[in-house]
Amino acid sequence: MTYLLKIISVFLVASVKYFWATPYAYGLNLNTWETLFAIEAGGILGFLFYYYFFSFLFKELKLLWPLVYNFTPILFKVRFENWRVVRRTRIEQARKFTKRNKTIVLLRQKFGVWGVVILSPIVLSIPLGALLGSKYFKHNKHFIPLMILSIAIWGIVSSAFFSLFMNQ
Repeated sequence: MTYLLKIISVFLVASVKYFWATPYAYGLNLNTWETLFAIEAGGILGFLFYYYFFSFLFKELKLLWPLVYNFTPILFKVRFENWRVVRRTRIEQARKFTKRNKTIVLLRQKFGVWGVVILSPIVLSIPLGALLGSKYFKHNKHFIPLMILSIAIWGIVSSAFFSLFMNQ
């Protein structure tokens, strides 16, 4: 029973923060193949879950917003409208093209899908990569296979790297 709980816990850690799943698995004294299986399955299934969950959420929130707004109490509507007015004026008064904005736009244009695919499993997290993918790359038919391939490759690399240092 404890063996199954170890596998499940590594699976769940890999579905949220992929980089820390490998040292966690070796810390639980799982061997290399068990670690590789648990982190690969957790990363891929976690990504697919979060990707489709965020896609569903974006679609449903867009459809449900008018209905929710009609049933919202007046006090919250007034506060929300005041917030929108303040936000709109701040955005209009803000400088449009700062150095930071130009850098972000340049990175997104230059690296785009590849930046999210390569950085999500290790630097970012699986849910954040799925969120960015479902928000910005939902029409790119190669995003999901590339992300799954990236998760698989990073799993093999991290398992091999950490097995050198943490495995008995």
